[in-house]
Amino acid sequence: MTIPLKDSTAPNAKAALARLEQLKSQLNLTPSTVSLQGPKDMAAERAAADFSINALARLWAGGDKQYEMQQKAYVIIKSDPELVVQPPRNILEFTRDEWREFTMGQIYRVAQLLQEYGHDREFAYEIGKAVNVYSESFSMRFFVHESLFRNVINMLGTKEQAQKWNDDINNLKVYGCFAMTELGHSSALRNIETCATFDLATDEFILDSPSVTSTKWWIGGSGQTSTHAVVISQTVIKGEHKGHNWFIVQLRDKVTGELMPGVHIGDIGKKVGHDGVDNGWIQFRGVRIPRSNMLQKWVQLERDGSYTPAPSPAVMYATLIPERLSLIIVTTQLVGQALTIATRYGVVRRQGSKNEQIMDYQSHYSQLIPAISFMYMVKSAASTIDSQFEVLTAGGEMNPVDYLNHMGDMHAVSACLKGLTGWYGSEILETCRRACGGHAYSAYNGIGQIIGDWGVMTTGGGDNVVLLQQTARILVYRLEQKLENDEYPELKFKSSTHYILRAKEYLATPSWPVHDVTDAIKNLRLLEDGLNAILLNSIRQAMAKGKVLNDVLMDCVRVAEMHCAVFLFSDAVNKYGAPHAPEGIDKGVYSIMHRMTALWGLHTLVRYSDQGFKEGFISPQQIKAVEEQYLETSKSLRKQVIGLTDAFGFPDFVIKAPIAKYDGNIYEPYFETLLQAPNSVGKTPYHEKYIKPLTERPGTNN
Repeated sequence: MTIPLKDSTAPNAKAALARLEQLKSQLNLTPSTVSLQGPKDMAAERAAADFSINALARLWAGGDKQYEMQQKAYVIIKSDPELVVQPPRNILEFTRDEWREFTMGQIYRVAQLLQEYGHDREFAYEIGKAVNVYSESFSMRFFVHESLFRNVINMLGTKEQAQKWNDDINNLKVYGCFAMTELGHSSALRNIETCATFDLATDEFILDSPSVTSTKWWIGGSGQTSTHAVVISQTVIKGEHKGHNWFIVQLRDKVTGELMPGVHIGDIGKKVGHDGVDNGWIQFRGVRIPRSNMLQKWVQLERDGSYTPAPSPAVMYATLIPERLSLIIVTTQLVGQALTIATRYGVVRRQGSKNEQIMDYQSHYSQLIPAISFMYMVKSAASTIDSQFEVLTAGGEMNPVDYLNHMGDMHAVSACLKGLTGWYGSEILETCRRACGGHAYSAYNGIGQIIGDWGVMTTGGGDNVVLLQQTARILVYRLEQKLENDEYPELKFKSSTHYILRAKEYLATPSWPVHDVTDAIKNLRLLEDGLNAILLNSIRQAMAKGKVLNDVLMDCVRVAEMHCAVFLFSDAVNKYGAPHAPEGIDKGVYSIMHRMTALWGLHTLVRYSDQGFKEGFISPQQIKAVEEQYLETSKSLRKQVIGLTDAFGFPDFVIKAPIAKYDGNIYEPYFETLLQAPNSVGKTPYHEKYIKPLTERPGTNN
């Protein structure tokens, strides 16, 4: 919660505050030496940062303008009861129905603000982003409409189709969802069953769900909200199967909310996380849709049934790329919040024979600090990937040749990014949970909610194993082309596979020519070269001539995972690898980003050193030296943890965890949070029904 009751805008806040004070008067809440030490420790940690936290926060936010808008947006939403739950209510106690309704209320309120701030649409969207950070349910539910639904129409529809729908999408006159997965088929789309059959006589398609397993499943927004969906289905024209196509299908009447004829929808129900998202199932029974609702940027269907297919079937799946790239935002929001909670608690909590801060234990900092560096690597790569995606889409004016040339590379990086962030993110969240001890098991401290919301990231939008396997196939193909034909595609951006250009040189290097690991810290290109050589040897082994793919599946998965980790490092080296800050960048900020980059490079080498050892590229002595340097580098960053996580910019009301309060005063606010919970004190409501009949029974001696 972490909004004090005295600051709440709820109408019952005054009465709740009086009740809280009355309860507190009956308890001994005298500050202890432990509780008084917390704020002192937090202040000392913050002062120990050897960089400007504010300057780093501005870099994280994307610049001064974005930072200022972000701070202003947080101020606006904090006191708005339709956007942020006001105490004594606590969003972490919500039922499924409360989550669904409140999240839709947030969308409604954001839509109002978009109109209110119409003169400054950039700031209006910043308010939406602030609500995104506060609630992952809002983020997901709005993202389905604002990004997935919109992207399908803009990436796969004609210019005329985009113009027809975009205004209604912008103003939420229609509310869209993304109907891809089916009960029996996930994002492996080849065998989906939903079928659209062209009726030449009426110039319409007839959409059907032919079996139980063809039911569209997990469709976010469809359970209660969406008026329209973009639906991918098999296509039959003049009795011939024409592959997959996307269609815009109306689900509900925009005025009454009633389902359209032939459309059957239900809510998926209770989930592990994202309870504010109304995931649903959909069946179509003879639903008629006009030919004009078939998206036709890449395909054409004439009135007489003449059909021109897409230049490549792959373009029909390209809308999954931005979905996977959105994980960058989700990772920095969710995992970043968990790291902030664990880090703040770690410097306030003291334990041990010498009453040390638990963050001082190697078991603590050596796990959390590399995870923090991962956040900075992902955030740094975001701008690179965004610019690459702009090349791919060209603002909707995609040149078909450029689009197809670049799509494979974008698919490779988006697929492996989802794999690495999904799995390592899960690992980090569990580390954060354990780092907070028993208090992380309390729902009021946020990490449990974050873990529940995060779970979908490892499977939604494609199973990680499958996606990493697809990246590995692209890597193997690129390396084969380079080694056998000396061919490499000409791209308009620096590909994540750029190291393949030097494949022959790297593969001819028998061992890592670094005798003193500190040399690789002074010159990060030495570390990058070593990682590239290990990676290329691993790709070559994954080629596995004569073996079936399933026999080398896990090798391929690990190769693709390492490819992503090395890409993050290489991208950061390009920006922060030089020993001194370039003109125009704060020296302290540049220095800490250089150290974050070095730590991530060491982390990657430690994590995949077994690959280098098996290939004979790196010796046991080098591995030991790298591991020692890794721990030493982590230790050297120990006093920077609060500054690094403060720069993520999460206010207390966003984090929601009383054990992670900015000022370090955690114990009384935690206690107060529990005292405000419904039925937390007083007589047990079921005492008369279940407890009393047991305790008043006659004893055996009576």
